[in-house]
Amino acid sequence: MSKASAITKNYAKALFLVAKQNNIIEKVDSNLEAFKKSFTQDFAHELQNPVISKSDLVKIMEEITQKFTFENVVSNFLFLLANNKRLSLFLEVQEEFTVLLKKQKNILEAEIIFANKADKEQLDQIKSVIEKKYSDKTIEIKETLNPKILGGFQVRIGSNIVDASLKNQIFSLKQELIAANN
Repeated sequence: MSKASAITKNYAKALFLVAKQNNIIEKVDSNLEAFKKSFTQDFAHELQNPVISKSDLVKIMEEITQKFTFENVVSNFLFLLANNKRLSLFLEVQEEFTVLLKKQKNILEAEIIFANKADKEQLDQIKSVIEKKYSDKTIEIKETLNPKILGGFQVRIGSNIVDASLKNQIFSLKQELIAANN
């Protein structure tokens, strides 16, 4: 679930629109994923070093983009980020690009949070309920573990949360007991 800044969203949207105009959205997404696997914040920080001249920065970025054999759109985009000293935003831009891609493909991401690893039957039942509610979308499930919920599960879709966790049930019971004693 993206928490991108306005700057990051603008970069991602611009890249997405160019990729869409050139009918290479999937290739661009694949290129971004490949770069993400080897990208680190330390690398981005080093490229922002004022000692590195713009011409050296261009050479470094040329070597990187040639190594990966990126689409020209992606290469140019990475040059743009580096020249604007915004390469440190790459991970956020890539995440926001993925959000835009999923939106275009009508994919809804649902995060299901369990205290312990869920079995396939539980996941299938929850996914089935979500698919009925959002029948016009393709559901993509992301399973997360959080032992703090004690048991049960939580489902997060965008900013909506359905909390069927044991922790929430205990809290609700506690609130009812407090209200009954007053």
